[in-house]
Amino acid sequence: MRSRVLALAIAAAAAALVIEAGAAIDPDAAADPRAILDARRRLYATAYTWADQHQVLRVTTWDTAARSHERTIELFERRYPDGARKALLGFLAPDEVKGMAVLSQERAGGAPERWLYLPRQRRARRFAGQMRDEGLLGTDLTAAELDLMRDSLGWSGAALRPTLRGAERILDVDAYALEVEGVGGYERVVLWVGAADLVLRQLELYEREPTAAKRIRQSDVRFIGRVPVPGRIEVENPRAGTRSRFDLVTVEVDSGFPDDVFSLPLLAAAKRE
Repeated sequence: MRSRVLALAIAAAAAALVIEAGAAIDPDAAADPRAILDARRRLYATAYTWADQHQVLRVTTWDTAARSHERTIELFERRYPDGARKALLGFLAPDEVKGMAVLSQERAGGAPERWLYLPRQRRARRFAGQMRDEGLLGTDLTAAELDLMRDSLGWSGAALRPTLRGAERILDVDAYALEVEGVGGYERVVLWVGAADLVLRQLELYEREPTAAKRIRQSDVRFIGRVPVPGRIEVENPRAGTRSRFDLVTVEVDSGFPDDVFSLPLLAAAKRE
């Protein structure tokens, strides 16, 4: 009896959190893909919102011969009240890539501007347009795909008219499978979001071919306070026969690190440890 009461209390607390966040989907609307996208957008604009994140990740890449390479990267990201964003992604190890970094700055409503910093040259050069479609720092994840994943958090059901493929179980999570056409330069995009938390679990990007051009999976999702953070991200490039995996080592949310982390002059002058 006591365990039953405890279980009911936990369930009630979880339900209250979902309702408070504005993410609850009426059972009659669960088959409505627009309602699912809109609930997800509201949730990421309220309960899941954050000002800054600092992560250290272990990155493993596999080439076409299945040879693996392991690196350690550090990510600083900040969102500003006016809608601007900044992010710095850099290598901590091994020594041959240590200090390489990508800096991204975006004004509210504007396109991101990115710079690649190479420590041997001690200078940062601005991304050429085609670099948005190249793997970031030797991984299978591109800047364009990062932008798409971020933009998907604000997708509107009315604007995109998604279709629902149905309820599926993926990566041991009950999920909704949604299909959206004509976004991010792709013919169609299929995303799986957790039925309980609306966090992305898998994203497939399609061009003209019937098979996915890229597949991105997020698993081991943990909550830092009320912010969901994936413990593992896997990126598969079926055409190239390569893949990458990002494993979370440490994470801090809303720690308030100094803004000069994103300074290009300091980036060029500092010896990143």
